[in-house]
Amino acid sequence: MGKRSAIIIGGGISGLTAGYNLSRRGYNVTLLERRPVLGGLARSITINNKPIEVYYHFICGGDQALLQLIDELGLAERLHWAPARTGYFVDGQLYPLTSPWDLLRFSPLSLAQRISFGRLILYCRRSTRWQNLEHLTAHQWLLERLAPQAYDVVWKSLLDLKFGEYGEQISAPWVWHRLHRVTRSRASVFQPEQMGYLEGGTAVLLQALVTQIREADGEILLSTEANELLMSGGKAIGVRAGDKELTGDMVIAATQIPELIKLLPEEAASYRAALAAIKFIGIICVMLKMTESLTDYFWVNSNDTRVPCNGFIEYSNLNPWKQYAGSAIAYFPFYSDTNAPLFSASNEEIAEPLINSLSLIRPELTTNAIKQVIVTRDACGQAVCPPGFSQQVPEITTPVPNLYLLDSTQLYPSDRCLSGMIGLANELTELLS
Repeated sequence: MGKRSAIIIGGGISGLTAGYNLSRRGYNVTLLERRPVLGGLARSITINNKPIEVYYHFICGGDQALLQLIDELGLAERLHWAPARTGYFVDGQLYPLTSPWDLLRFSPLSLAQRISFGRLILYCRRSTRWQNLEHLTAHQWLLERLAPQAYDVVWKSLLDLKFGEYGEQISAPWVWHRLHRVTRSRASVFQPEQMGYLEGGTAVLLQALVTQIREADGEILLSTEANELLMSGGKAIGVRAGDKELTGDMVIAATQIPELIKLLPEEAASYRAALAAIKFIGIICVMLKMTESLTDYFWVNSNDTRVPCNGFIEYSNLNPWKQYAGSAIAYFPFYSDTNAPLFSASNEEIAEPLINSLSLIRPELTTNAIKQVIVTRDACGQAVCPPGFSQQVPEITTPVPNLYLLDSTQLYPSDRCLSGMIGLANELTELLS
């Protein structure tokens, strides 16, 4: 009996991990990536001849699937940990918000409000029963636990700027998990989060996966887009990509749900409709390469109407990026409905208001300090997850025999993260064993 074969659509971290896992188990793997580069939302560009991700990525202490893969691929010596300081920019003032002591001194809230916010953080750190919150919106749940002013100062702008018109529809478990994941990266509540990074960035991990797949005689096809799912006897047998027909024992869609919808045949109409009911918003990310840091913090949330995004990640305050000649690297994410004017605005229209607002955060910073501006956008940056969203989440096994799906919605209530997507690929591998 010959080797089993798998066609994988998508060269992001989940597709590459699935290809790596299956190659090690004796499968013939063919992976298609529609872009000329691998990585999906974890893809990189080159600055000073070194790779850097177009979107920010960091490693939390609880990211077991990612940490295990790093170790398995012999990359443990490239993994480093550092304290990740957090700040909050409110009405023109930058406050530290890393420790319980910072929270107690956070003057935009009253003492009673600070205490209630601290209790919320402790609850999210300790609790794992997010299903008990499934019937609530984040708006409802947070107002139950925090005074209205505390909700307005800390959470409302974050939800509104990220989700826009959907801000008050987002489920409570989504907010719970954001706090749960980050606070679990603390050894104790009195210590700052410890975040990790790989020397050379995610590109090092991706390249190690590629090497393993190719050494097992797997094939990776770049700039190759699947445009039809091939069916026989009611089962998926492969894909058509341009004038090529690629067939195998199974098809793994490690791609965005709207891309899979385009491929599904008429006999999968009900499944296609279920997938189409999941709403996504797009992400736009402005990355600035600067000669000096904007702040001393890794992560800064913002509640100031003069700053056009809800926060930024100064990645070089976690990872010094010595290979970039001391440059400071900061990411500024925006979220937008893909039909909104913002998503189709020019790079200059997006970046200029942001750059003009930076002097509010650090008055002495001039535009001369900004040496490079990179704007990246993707249509499926975030799923809109209302109460009960777990009932909408599609399974890895689809109604179409021999077709499997790996998608970030399957991580709910977690957001998309490297470790989560690796974990999904591991789940698929176990299903096929």
